[in-house]
Amino acid sequence: MQSWELVRSCLRQSFERQGSSVAIDKDGYVPNPCDNLLPCVHLKDFEADLKRGAGKELEKNFRAVHSSSALAVNCFAPFRQRIADLALPGIAAGFDSLQFESECPSGLGGQPPTLDVLLRGRHVVVAIESKLTEFLGDSKKAEFSHAYSQICDGRREQPYFRAMRRLMDNPETYVRLDAAQLIKHAFGLEYRFPKLPVTLLYLFWEPANPGRAPEFAQHRKEIADFTKRVEGSKVAFKSMSYPKLWEEWRSGAQEWLFKHLDNLEQRYLVEI
Repeated sequence: MQSWELVRSCLRQSFERQGSSVAIDKDGYVPNPCDNLLPCVHLKDFEADLKRGAGKELEKNFRAVHSSSALAVNCFAPFRQRIADLALPGIAAGFDSLQFESECPSGLGGQPPTLDVLLRGRHVVVAIESKLTEFLGDSKKAEFSHAYSQICDGRREQPYFRAMRRLMDNPETYVRLDAAQLIKHAFGLEYRFPKLPVTLLYLFWEPANPGRAPEFAQHRKEIADFTKRVEGSKVAFKSMSYPKLWEEWRSGAQEWLFKHLDNLEQRYLVEI
């Protein structure tokens, strides 16, 4: 069994252990989006955002027990009504808005990149790209439309542009990390928020025992390489695993958040 199949099987078993009577089909999908939600997560806190999104997540992808979009919603949706309680340790705090599936036009035409989560405050912007099992599948060649190589504003002088040119020359540089997607996000964020400090956070899932499969170590190695190559960019790049974020949140968490973290870990912090 390949690692992505093993992970999806374990996530399915974890879902079923929670005692839900919801039927899961052979591909790991539940009948309705609400079936995939944790306690304290309510449709009203994200439905409008996902319906506006270009990816039409609610129609299918969100219903997968291995959905990275559902993971992001299950993790962050409760903060929609408690935004003052939200902080990303070592990255930022002081947010006053949270949006899911936020389009981020790059000024280059075509379909704009879509961010899983966008957090904004008076003096800060954090964009989150969420991953669950995507990096465990087959490697994906880096691809950029011709418009990206024609960037002629300040973004051309940024490390992201140099990283892009490197991937254009060697599109199979990374096996696990979708670096092309991250670069496109960075270009969009710099274009959309030219006067604010912006951080692009790559938030990725790992099991409780990542040493069980070599793909997780390779993924982290590629993240470290990419981080070094884009260091010093106007759009800062950070990475963190979901389990690490939940561990950090437990320090000084309010009672409601402790309960939410318990639910998150019971559902997603599985061993493979």
